[in-house]
Amino acid sequence: MGFEIKLPSASEAAELRFLACVQDAETRDTVSRLVAELGWHGAKVAEGGIAAAAGMIDPASPPTVLLVDLGDGADPFAALDGLAEHCPPETRVLAVGSANDVTLYRRLIAIGIGDYLVKPIAAEHLREALLQASRPSERKEAAAAAKRARLFAMIGARGGVGTSTLATGIGWCLSEEQGKRVALFDLDLQFGNLALGLDLEPGRGLREALEHPERIDSLLIAGAMNGTSDRLRVLAAEEALDDQPLLDPSAIDPLLASLGEGFDFVIADLPRGLDGMARRLLARADKIAIVTDLSLAAMRDTQRLAALVEILQPGAKPLVFVNRAGALPRGEIARAEFEKGIGRKVDGIVPFDVKAAAVMAQHAKALPAAAKSGKAAIELRRLATLMAGTAKEPPRSFLKRWLG
Repeated sequence: MGFEIKLPSASEAAELRFLACVQDAETRDTVSRLVAELGWHGAKVAEGGIAAAAGMIDPASPPTVLLVDLGDGADPFAALDGLAEHCPPETRVLAVGSANDVTLYRRLIAIGIGDYLVKPIAAEHLREALLQASRPSERKEAAAAAKRARLFAMIGARGGVGTSTLATGIGWCLSEEQGKRVALFDLDLQFGNLALGLDLEPGRGLREALEHPERIDSLLIAGAMNGTSDRLRVLAAEEALDDQPLLDPSAIDPLLASLGEGFDFVIADLPRGLDGMARRLLARADKIAIVTDLSLAAMRDTQRLAALVEILQPGAKPLVFVNRAGALPRGEIARAEFEKGIGRKVDGIVPFDVKAAAVMAQHAKALPAAAKSGKAAIELRRLATLMAGTAKEPPRSFLKRWLG
């Protein structure tokens, strides 16, 4: 028994941009007839293969669905690699060809091709493939995924370990040294100090957004932010202590969606109270970092936080960053003993830098800006690269963009 595929509405069909480059007349006729039946006005069906398709793509208005003929070449993958340079990640690509080869099919699917159809192609099979590729939900999800900012959640194993210092330092490294757009998000509306540490006045509107998710839009969020540059912005508040904000945990979803439109990374500094909103954010995070010192109490609570992360995100393994190492040598556990206690290696150790701390306090700078060549700053750069995965790697095939 087959299954029903929802047809695009008239407006959706009008927005859809379709391009097909097929070598044989029989398949071109079948494609032309089907797109006419589907109401895909403005669809282009031309003679040729991958090279012809690359030459016909308008960079300002690329196709949402692309059908290409692999032709008789022994290895079409190099040509497809070149074609990917002309297509955004959300373009859905279908391929047709004469080779009835399951290995070829699997390789094409593995690199992100939506489907591979063998000639001669039955009209009903081609129609089903076109409808699958044109479903608006798939196109919107692909576009949203391409725009979504990566979310990093950072939480201290105990108070005073410098979570805000590391969050600010990592954000500064990513924005000022790697050119990324970074939003620092302070979820402690009463005692948070991300804005204070950079000598910024907290913007107005964060509390309203977190209490009334239905009001969240890009203008509200932009108005609630402040920053040291166009690439590094801070979303924070300083609410009165005689008041208690009534935050709605569901606000996290539209807030992150709004931030995802303008930033590459969102770094959230979480309070240790771990209310419903903080837990929701932990469940959504792409990376989670537990910031700790080498004390006995922090060792215990690092274990407890790692266990909570496993509950909220089964299979996720948080990073563990030791900060201010050497600040209190008499109260510190040896690294090997600490790692044995938490059952794993730590991912980084930021040494205590007295001079950098003094400059940070006096000039309200991020740690890497206060002492660029210091050991603490060097380690923070490494941790920023570790979290963001921005280490230099060999060039990747353009085809990987179709994998999402």
